[in-house]
Amino acid sequence: MGRRSRAGRARSLGRDVQAQVLRTSVTGLRIAVRSLEGGRHHLHQSRREPRVRAVRRGRSPCAHGFTGTSREHPPTRIHSDRDRSHQDLAEQRADALEVELGAGVDAPAPRRIQFDALGVPVFRWYWITSWISFTGDGMENVIRNVLVYQLAGAAAPFWLGMMVFAHWVPFTFFSLYGGVLADRYDNRKVQIIAQLLLMAAATTVAWATLAGFVSTWWLFGLLLLHGFAGAIGGPAQQTLVHAMVGRANLLSAVSLNSTARQFSQVVGPAVAGLIVVLFGPGWGFLVNAATFVPLLVFLAVVRVPPLAAQESIPIRSSLRDGLRFVRARSFISSLIVVEMLGVIFLGHTFNSFVVLFAHDVLHVGDLGYAFLLVGSGIGAVGAAMYLAYARDRTHSGRFVVGAAAVEMAAVLVFAFSTNYTLSFLLLLVVGASAVLTQSLTNTKIQLSAPDALRGRVMGAYTFGTQGMRVLNGPILGGAAILFGAPAAVAGAAAVVLAGLGLILARVPQLKQDR
Repeated sequence: MGRRSRAGRARSLGRDVQAQVLRTSVTGLRIAVRSLEGGRHHLHQSRREPRVRAVRRGRSPCAHGFTGTSREHPPTRIHSDRDRSHQDLAEQRADALEVELGAGVDAPAPRRIQFDALGVPVFRWYWITSWISFTGDGMENVIRNVLVYQLAGAAAPFWLGMMVFAHWVPFTFFSLYGGVLADRYDNRKVQIIAQLLLMAAATTVAWATLAGFVSTWWLFGLLLLHGFAGAIGGPAQQTLVHAMVGRANLLSAVSLNSTARQFSQVVGPAVAGLIVVLFGPGWGFLVNAATFVPLLVFLAVVRVPPLAAQESIPIRSSLRDGLRFVRARSFISSLIVVEMLGVIFLGHTFNSFVVLFAHDVLHVGDLGYAFLLVGSGIGAVGAAMYLAYARDRTHSGRFVVGAAAVEMAAVLVFAFSTNYTLSFLLLLVVGASAVLTQSLTNTKIQLSAPDALRGRVMGAYTFGTQGMRVLNGPILGGAAILFGAPAAVAGAAAVVLAGLGLILARVPQLKQDR
């Protein structure tokens, strides 16, 4: 009878220990994970019950600010082996429950080196299917340029410039409306429409090329449709990713998308070159059209709840509301201008000028030119992977401006460099700084915008960073004709640097952590 009574009291004490730990979690008191050496606290049911030692790992609600062995009530020894086993079981359960609750409430999370956004299954599949689509886009760029060179002959430089214009001019006129669509309709459906347009354009050009009647105007029309689809679908794509992963994983998701784009610009051209050599450009366009299928299938079956209810106000009023919000928030508008400055004065035209530096300044030929591009790609991928890691790190607006300034400074030095190794390293810095600027700007703007206006805010961002790309060709190209490519590039970089300094001085909000 006595032994059963003591065993029953031991089991009761085990349950009481668990209850004490639960009360500790509810009241929000700190539970440490590591055992304090020698720290013991005794729980007392009543004067008639034996006292059981309970190992505590931090403060207890019964400790009254004291952790350690109680001097007021010395422990009572339990002699029975059976009672001791129940006591040990109670202690183990209490410790296990304490660690579990403490880890969830107060214990610091371990520092993990992983891509948090990939832990979201819906985004993981979206990322994989998007990577396939990005690779097709990289294939199309190479095949289209090769075809333009073959079709245009002596007029190839003019038509190559026209292709750039055709691709980006729709962003100038439709990006803001793409933001309105993202706020008014299901982002997933907007994305499906945009991807169907892209697939239709690729299929049509593949058919025209295989049939033998493709022309430069066909390719011009392809890029107009390509740009239109990107303009209306871009804001929806960005807000859809936000809805998939949430605020905490947004930077990781944006950076992972950037990583996929950078890798696809390496893999896509290699695959395209192989297909063109073996089968011809028409089959390359057809393979590109097929790369849209996995993403379309995924978008058709997935369901992503929107972050905010879609609005039904008139389009023009909705557009004005979005622009008014951006204009009233100097933090958002200044971040857009930070990236827009580089787009207007350098942009993709600088990338096309690298071949001129390789041949005319560094005298390294096509192979050396290819390795310069590899250097830029390595820097971009490295920066994107760094940002995609699950790190608790706050980047202020000043950090974004600093990354943009480092990019422009590297471009400025590159313009005067005659050493190949130095030029390679400078382009590596350019690639890394560009991705840091773009990914952090994208993320900060999304997080600064309310759910109901995020699509329109991202439409304004797309307009500033992509719609303005139609200007860098005439500006940098015209300056290169007048002063030469090195002087033109150096002057453009200096202008952007001056603008960045002015923005940082005039907008104090950029110096704050957000």
